[in-house]
Amino acid sequence: MKIDITKKILDTIQSTDQKYNMFKGVKRVVIAFSSGPDSVCLLDTLFNLYHDKIDFHLVYLNHGLRPQEYLSKEEALTKKYALKYNIKYKIIPLKVLRTNLGSEGTARQMRHKALCKYLRRINGQVIALGHNLDDVVETFFMNLIRGSGARGLRSIPAKRQPFVRPLIDLKKIEIIKYLRDKRLDYSLDETNRLLDYRRNLLRHKIIPKFLKINPELHRVIERTIAIIRQDDDFLEGQARKAYEKVAERKSGHILLDTKKLLKYNPAVQNRVVMKAVKDLHGVLDGLESKHITQILGLKDKESGKKIHLPKKLYAQKEYNKVIVGIPKLRKQIEIAVDTERDFLVIGNLLVKIRTETQFDLSKLKPDCEVFDLDGLEPPLVIRSKRDGDFIVTKIGRKKVKNIFQDRKTPLHRRKEIMMLCDKTGILWVIGIARSSRAFIRKSTKKILVVSFAHSN
Repeated sequence: MKIDITKKILDTIQSTDQKYNMFKGVKRVVIAFSSGPDSVCLLDTLFNLYHDKIDFHLVYLNHGLRPQEYLSKEEALTKKYALKYNIKYKIIPLKVLRTNLGSEGTARQMRHKALCKYLRRINGQVIALGHNLDDVVETFFMNLIRGSGARGLRSIPAKRQPFVRPLIDLKKIEIIKYLRDKRLDYSLDETNRLLDYRRNLLRHKIIPKFLKINPELHRVIERTIAIIRQDDDFLEGQARKAYEKVAERKSGHILLDTKKLLKYNPAVQNRVVMKAVKDLHGVLDGLESKHITQILGLKDKESGKKIHLPKKLYAQKEYNKVIVGIPKLRKQIEIAVDTERDFLVIGNLLVKIRTETQFDLSKLKPDCEVFDLDGLEPPLVIRSKRDGDFIVTKIGRKKVKNIFQDRKTPLHRRKEIMMLCDKTGILWVIGIARSSRAFIRKSTKKILVVSFAHSN
């Protein structure tokens, strides 16, 4: 009995729509159109099913990465299909920049950004993408090889707003049969045949061998992914609760309390680390299981041990905590001080300076220091820390970095701490340590009073 491929395809897409609630209440949809078989099938099926309810817009993104003859053909097919179905279309040129995501990752990020921008422009609600079940299986194996963990083995989601994938339950061979049955033209990307690309090697060489072992491979992987997603969703819920207890968000970094974190199951630990990275960078692209292992492995390292991660992130051991952060380039700061009266704002540090004739030392607080003004060598400045900085103590010179270590000053705070200095050297590592110079005596006539506070 001959299968009605058109009916099968349309029924499957409607079932997928209902299962994931893709188009309920949707009035305007952007179709990401490449003119390849998947996007042509996507356009034709969605138009046939919903053209009386939804306003469709075709968007073709030209990356300029392939020969112009192919790009021109694809643009021509885009225009042809827009006219055929009497729908609006837009061709958007993209210049793919070189980033640490690689050309493929960067192109994907730029595509999504351009599509979302156009969606907002037309007040649309949904972007339809042409990924199919073969793409799901290939991505599963790609992420397995890469070591992306459970998050990667979830593969491609059917729906993640504003993106929906109506063809996600269809095999590529079914899509091709549908196009042939309806005599719909499409273009082929010649680079999909190059075995230099890992995905192509999987597609043309490795997955066909698995299919010989089990012809139902696609459905087996589909069921496996469903199980992984259920388990992962449960563990994600546990990780969110743990994250609230072990993570502390600061400007540009997140502190993870390793003593608290180690009380949780390793599966939860991994997800807490992933959540920290995602909170900082917004995405997990490039983060692999080996990076999570390296971050958690810092718990056994000495304080100060630092590792570099993808996305220009870093992780560093800080006593009983691990910092995950984005490096900041800090400029050297040096600000002149008016000893009579001054109020300085340096980042989140507020410094008040005044000169008095009397001061009750019994009322001296940790956020304040006093100096015999005549014992100082002006001009006075407040500046940031420099390599090799030292302060004179009662027992001799001591490096500022050693003072930080002795006081267990958090690593992420050390670059923010300011120094009050005169010509001779550091008078006060503000809030940390005072030099043994210019103490107040009975003979002191002018007293320099310096106090500080943090704005947050």
